[in-house]
Amino acid sequence: MSDHSNPADLGPEAYVRTGIAAFSEGSIIPMMAVDKDLRYVFANKAYCEAIGREQADIIGQYVTDVYQMLPEARDSFVRKCKATFAGEVTRSEVQTSIVPDASGRARTINWQTTQEPFYGGGGEVIYIVQRVEDVTHLIELQKSHDVVTAELDHRVKNLISVVLAMARITSSTAQSVEQYTEEFCARLESVARIYNRMSDAGWAGLSLKSLFEDELVQVAGGRAIEYSLKGEDILLTVSATKDGGMVIHEMASNALKYGCFSQAGGRLDVEWSFEDGCLRILWVESGVAGIRPPDKEGFGTKLITMLPNARVKRDYRETGLRIEYIVPIDLTVDGEPDVS
Repeated sequence: MSDHSNPADLGPEAYVRTGIAAFSEGSIIPMMAVDKDLRYVFANKAYCEAIGREQADIIGQYVTDVYQMLPEARDSFVRKCKATFAGEVTRSEVQTSIVPDASGRARTINWQTTQEPFYGGGGEVIYIVQRVEDVTHLIELQKSHDVVTAELDHRVKNLISVVLAMARITSSTAQSVEQYTEEFCARLESVARIYNRMSDAGWAGLSLKSLFEDELVQVAGGRAIEYSLKGEDILLTVSATKDGGMVIHEMASNALKYGCFSQAGGRLDVEWSFEDGCLRILWVESGVAGIRPPDKEGFGTKLITMLPNARVKRDYRETGLRIEYIVPIDLTVDGEPDVS
C-alpha cells in the first residue's frame, strides 16, 4: 500500500477530486461540497450551470457570497449544515430562484437540496456534499392539484345547492308524490347530462344549439316532433350552460305537457341573435289551440326569477306560446361574438 492510500492525506483539493469529483463530475444532478467554514471545495458542471457561475470563480468562496439567500433561508441552511457536520443527513425547504436558461432568458425554478456528511479517514465529517433537485414540476403539479381540488369543492357545493333548490321548488309545484318523483328525476337527469357533457369537454361551456337539440331529443322520447333552430352556434359560459340547460329543459317539458308538442300539428321555432349587447332568444310555439296562461306559477317561472340578469316576456297566444328571453352577452357567451 502506498503512502497516500488514504485520500484524506492528499490534502483538501486532492481529496475532493478523488473522493467526490470521481462520481459526481459527470452527473446531471447539480452537486457541490463545502468545508466546515461553509466554503466551496467542489462544484460539478451541472451545479455551475444551474447557478450561472464558473467553477474557478466559486471554489474557496463562502457559499452565501456566491448564492444569495434571504436571511431566513440562510439561517436555515447554516443550521442544517451544522447538523450535517454532526453526522445527520438533512434536507432543505423548497426555495424559489430565478436563473438564466440556455438562451439567457430568466426562468423561475423551485429547488430543494439534500446535505450529506462526507467522512475523512479518521471517521470525522470533513465536508458536506450537497445534491440539488429541481422540483419545479412537483410544485406545479401540487398547485394544479390544489386548483383542481378547490374547483371540485366549489362545483360539488354548487351542484348540491342546485339540487336542493330544485327539490324545494319541485315540491312546491307538484300535486302528488308521483308527480314530484317524476318531475324531480327528469330535472335531475337533465342536470346530470349537462354536467357530463361539460366534463367531457374539459369543464368548458357548451354550445347553445346543442343544449336545445339535446333537451328536445330527450323530451321527444323517440316521437317525431316539428321544430327549427336558427342562429349562430355560439359557445356559452359554464354558468350560462348550467342555467340555460335547466331553463331549456323546463320550456321543452312544458311544450310537451301543455304546449305545441302536446297536440298533433304543433311546431316549435327557436331563433337567437345579438342585439344591443344582449343575447336575444325567441321561442315560438304554433299549430295548437286553446293556450291559456297557467293558474299558478310553475317551476320554470320560479327558476327564471332566480336568474336576476335575465329578462323574460311571455305572450300566451291562442295558437301557441311566445317567449322572449334576453340576457347580457358578457354573462352568457364564452368570448365576444362578432355582431357586426
